[in-house]
Amino acid sequence: MLDEVKRAAIARLWKRKLDQDLKKLPQSERHRNLEPDSAEFICAVAAGCHARRLAEIGGSSGISTIALAEAARQSGGSLTSIEIEPTRQAEARETIAALGLADWVEFVLGDAGEIIPKCGALDFVLLDCEKEDYIRFFELLDLAPGAVVVADNILSHNLFDYVAHVRKRSDVESITLPIGKGLEVTRLRPTLVQ
Repeated sequence: MLDEVKRAAIARLWKRKLDQDLKKLPQSERHRNLEPDSAEFICAVAAGCHARRLAEIGGSSGISTIALAEAARQSGGSLTSIEIEPTRQAEARETIAALGLADWVEFVLGDAGEIIPKCGALDFVLLDCEKEDYIRFFELLDLAPGAVVVADNILSHNLFDYVAHVRKRSDVESITLPIGKGLEVTRLRPTLVQ
């Protein structure tokens, strides 16, 4: 779970995001962050699953990075944070360092389509990037047995094509939860040992 210091950092980033939205800044100037309730949820799930190899695709300025870095710390794992926008990633990097979580995060700047295949088997993944890339990035993932993939903005952006895509696979279980802007939580079934 997140402690009060990390919750305060998330609250600060969230307030700024809401202020940017109120000012109707161009999307390129706004930080697109995961909602605080969604951050609490992904931290609890990733830590509760004892995920050791975590990735976030679209870290923005750091709310999800805080949550997943804390989960990685609790499970003795590490987080690969992929972001294409350098200013947002620089801010996330500063926030993570200030919170003492830098040892659990590898920041990778670039196109996730090129980076994902190099990540190896993952136990937990957050998809919070350009919505048209969700299906493509999901298919690029190397998921360990029992891995969990959480996709954000399912309800707010009507991402039902993504939902249908993951649910048609026979090797997963998936559910949409009305947390934040809607989270699709998909779990790769563990391999049965006989």
